[in-house]
Amino acid sequence: MDSIINDIQVFLLNIFFVFIFFYLYLKFIEGKISRLNNELVMTLMSGTFIILCVSYTVLTKADHLMEMRQIPFLIGALYGGRRVAVYLFVILITYRFYLGGSGFYLALAINSSLLIASWYIIPLFQNAVNINKKVYLTMLAYFSIILAKILVISLFFSELINVRFATLVSAFSIVQLFSVTSFVYLIEKSRKQTILANELRKLEKLRTVSELAASISHEVRNPLTVTKGFLQLLREPDLTDQDKLNYIDTAMDALEKAESTITDYLTFAKPSLENIKILDLHKELIYIENFIDPYAAMNNVQIEVRLEEDIYIAGEDQKLHQCLINVVKNGIESMPLGGNLLIELRRVVDNAIITVTDTGIGMDEEQLDRLGSPFFTTKDIGTGLGTMVVYSIVKAMRGEIIVNSEIGKGTSFSILLPVAENPLSPTEDMLSNLSVPPL
Repeated sequence: MDSIINDIQVFLLNIFFVFIFFYLYLKFIEGKISRLNNELVMTLMSGTFIILCVSYTVLTKADHLMEMRQIPFLIGALYGGRRVAVYLFVILITYRFYLGGSGFYLALAINSSLLIASWYIIPLFQNAVNINKKVYLTMLAYFSIILAKILVISLFFSELINVRFATLVSAFSIVQLFSVTSFVYLIEKSRKQTILANELRKLEKLRTVSELAASISHEVRNPLTVTKGFLQLLREPDLTDQDKLNYIDTAMDALEKAESTITDYLTFAKPSLENIKILDLHKELIYIENFIDPYAAMNNVQIEVRLEEDIYIAGEDQKLHQCLINVVKNGIESMPLGGNLLIELRRVVDNAIITVTDTGIGMDEEQLDRLGSPFFTTKDIGTGLGTMVVYSIVKAMRGEIIVNSEIGKGTSFSILLPVAENPLSPTEDMLSNLSVPPL
């Protein structure tokens, strides 16, 4: 009983060797190196696991070795090519000769037949695009092993043949055949899913670009149309000076809206910081409160601030203002019937935490997951660019955003930024860390 359990453990260990090899290859190597290097890696990895499989074998009472050497040999040859097949054959036979024993010539004959079969099947396998066809070709290559084994044993080792031996070899051959075809199927399935995922990512990028272009053109065209209309009205000969000023003001407001949209887009596309300096967050948030207070009063929103002092960060003040104004403005607009908005600033270890909490309509889990995605907005009118800008600026400042929300109770929007210990001047290292490439 102990012997059977030990044999099963050794057999499972062989399966593990093969599985871990191809998992590592597919996950970390395939597609990331040149063809020549791919052949070298495939030879080294397949050869290593062939040696491991030969080293850990099941020795039956019929003095027959049971191991999985043909699986890494066959799959390595099919995916590596003819040269890899030759290299693996040399590794297998050389190591088998080194181990010695009476079964060397049997192994030589069987694996020679596998090499010959693989030599003709490899081009067909590598050109096949259908998974079922690749599995069929793998089975065809493996059947050459079975035929060679039957032929060689019948001619030269007939004394081994008995009912027990035939049953054992047949059962083991079926297990090997199932294993090798399963590995090929899983490899091809994994490849297909990887290709599909890459294609979906490309399509998503194209969709994002097209939606971004459509959104930007729409948001810019509208104010330009307004500007064009009022400029045309200025040609009317009977306009009063007051009408002309009103038309000019309206046209200027529309142009400022278009400029704001373009600025948001550029900030999202290139969130790098330029004029970096040490910022006193207490003073910056007081400025934001004073700036946004009239807008809050118009919407019947009361603003409360709780700010700790002497908290500094390294960043660009204009980008920080743009980020915080967007967050506070979103909080105010989430309370159509009015409410309370709390702005907090505190330091936790090495992070400055700015939290904006409203008592608005809140968001569900799906909305939270999509927050910061291109073109997603919970407003009836909006492009979603404002929230994208917030995420881009915080990322450029090496920060993090945490959002908690509950439908009907409000939203808490927290921005975590690394503090600057020296409020006098930023260091060169700080400046280099805050300069990030465009998205």
